[in-house]
Amino acid sequence: MAEQSARADHHRFRSALADAQLAVVKRAKAVVLIPVVMGLIAWAIVAFLPDRYAAFVLIQIDPWQAAVPSAQDPKATPTPAFELERLGVEKQIANMTSPALLDYVVTAMGLAADPEFQSQPLLSRLMAPLDETDPQTVAREALLSRLTVRRVHNSSLINVGISSHDAAKAAKIANAVAARYIANLLSEVTSNSSTEKQSAEPTASEKVFASLLDRYGLTRNLTGSRIVEAAKIPELPTGPKRFRIALTVAISTLFLMLALAVLLERDTRLRTRKVEQMLACPHMTSLPAVAHDDEATHSMRRARLIIAEPGCRYAEAVRAACEALKARASGEGPRVILTVSALSGEGAEPFASNIAHHLAVDGQKTLLVDCDFHAKFLSRELTPHAPPGLLDQIASHAPVENVILRDSLTGLHFLPSCGSAPIPLAMPAALRSVAFTAAFQHLKARFPTIVISAPPLLEADDAQILADLADQIVFLTAWHRTPRALAKKAVALLEANQRKIAGAVLADISDDRDAGFMSFAAMFDEILRAARLPAVDRAA
Repeated sequence: MAEQSARADHHRFRSALADAQLAVVKRAKAVVLIPVVMGLIAWAIVAFLPDRYAAFVLIQIDPWQAAVPSAQDPKATPTPAFELERLGVEKQIANMTSPALLDYVVTAMGLAADPEFQSQPLLSRLMAPLDETDPQTVAREALLSRLTVRRVHNSSLINVGISSHDAAKAAKIANAVAARYIANLLSEVTSNSSTEKQSAEPTASEKVFASLLDRYGLTRNLTGSRIVEAAKIPELPTGPKRFRIALTVAISTLFLMLALAVLLERDTRLRTRKVEQMLACPHMTSLPAVAHDDEATHSMRRARLIIAEPGCRYAEAVRAACEALKARASGEGPRVILTVSALSGEGAEPFASNIAHHLAVDGQKTLLVDCDFHAKFLSRELTPHAPPGLLDQIASHAPVENVILRDSLTGLHFLPSCGSAPIPLAMPAALRSVAFTAAFQHLKARFPTIVISAPPLLEADDAQILADLADQIVFLTAWHRTPRALAKKAVALLEANQRKIAGAVLADISDDRDAGFMSFAAMFDEILRAARLPAVDRAA
């Protein structure tokens, strides 16, 4: 059992790895080129940023000058010497970054009038009307942001650095900060010496500190703080690291694109399962989006695409749908196939036409009926001169066979919806009439296969009435354009004929998803569709 489980886990891992590899290969153009483009854009942006120079001053401090502890209980555990030293160093670093010291340097160097030290972050500029800040404060904050004070390992050396767009300015400011710090220390030492002369008796805290020095063997002459190495004008800039920034952006984008490719492929593979779960019917096939150059001829070409381009993927999908309908048909008698969608423009009409054309070319006596009496899509595309049709014959109580047309190329029979003349019939009452039902029964006796193109379910009640006449129903939806709630609502309207639904067909699925490398436009639309945003219409 454990061995079988291990094999199953190994198989799942290899399958997931293969899916991830396929996802990346299909979207290789975007996965490779987008990180390169983003890296070049980042390089172009940082190329316009000014160079930044850093100057450093090395200062030796005396941590014991600030480490004298306050009076404490003699019975308490004494503070370790290394802790006293650390506290002393931290206090000296705090003195180097104190507002008083920085204000002095700002005034001495005239930084309040320096444009470099008057620039504020975007948020600060937006808040400026609410929070008026004087130039002195702005310059001090800018100086603090450019100031770095770090202890060199665990020694008594402190590295003070200043960054600026001007190398000479950086060195001058760094030396000014160090000089002011030393001056403050000298002033403090002088003040402390005067106080010591006034009081000869050592204080309790000094006694404790002296005992600590004796205990740890640290009694020595303290040399005080001094500048070990003054700042020099730097010759090379320290930033920005243009290559590193561009490389980081490119690598980050690459990982993002890899993750995005895997997620999009996962969404594509889960599409079939989502369709079957939400619409409660099997997935029959997926129709790729049909490219077109001329809008005027696009609709007519699309209605006969299986004849015009029998080798295209749309034609392959139509043939797959016909095979599925044949496999799911019950019995050998005449059958009526109804194609319907939730909304107009999803492609149910041309899909019905292509099914009928394929069946006719395959040798079956097939009748295509345009029952969309409102839009009359197939009647307009297949019979541009608007001859009388089914509804005209029903209104005049004439035989419908008189208006059936036949395509000499394919052998397909076509029954238009109606002509251009007004018809004194109310819809959908005409579809429920005895004459309409009798006409269809007569057509079923003559044609083994009838394909009905119905109007959208959510735009008219006609499709629900026509569903009663059908033997098989094909529900077509543009999965990434039609809101899924509307598609589900449309299928619910066929609840009385649920058993007749042969399957669902997904329309306008990008052809690049299933073969070869996806184009940038296809992947962009894929991202929009995955985010449930409307895709951008574009000519191929």
